Amino acid sequence: MGAIRPELTVLTGEQKHRVLEQVGRKHGSCRACGGDTFAVGDALYLGFLFLSEDSDAYMVALSCTNPACSAPHTGVRLPESEFLSPAVRT
Repeated sequence: MGAIRPELTVLTGEQKHRVLEQVGRKHGSCRACGGDTFAVGDALYLGFLFLSEDSDAYMVALSCTNPACSAPHTGVRLPESEFLSPAVRT
């Protein structure tokens, strides 16, 4: 397995749990198959990449857990306060 890219934030189990809570609150589902269960990956800080993004915006990688899904990879944009503690930001 390759090295983790420096622009990514590796999430803890608790942070991943918070992401899944937010996806559930927003009634998130897979656009390809309609599934509603996901595995959570790393987070990419967006605030410095795009001027139109809020300064605390992240894109969190999600993978649909349905083995029959034709396009399982997606993501959710979340503000830092919904899944990271302020001290964790890199």
